[in-house]
Amino acid sequence: MHYSGIVVVARALRVGDCQRELEALPGVEVHYCQPETGRLVVVQETESAEEQELGLRAIQALPDVEAAALVEHRIDMGIDREDNDVDSPS
Repeated sequence: MHYSGIVVVARALRVGDCQRELEALPGVEVHYCQPETGRLVVVQETESAEEQELGLRAIQALPDVEAAALVEHRIDMGIDREDNDVDSPS
């Protein structure tokens, strides 16, 4: 799984509409909204890096989005870290 942290700036006086547009996108969740500045923090979850890029472009293209920037991208390979810990006794 690919996880992206995205900061979104909504158009003036359109924060509520922007939040609803974002939450309607697949794999997107709004984690923080600051109405007075128009800033929202979004996490996007997808299966591939290509889907991440397409998702970011979809966010940037929303009518109530002034700007959107990727600030973090993580990949979860599904490895159980506890079972694969090098320092663990055998």
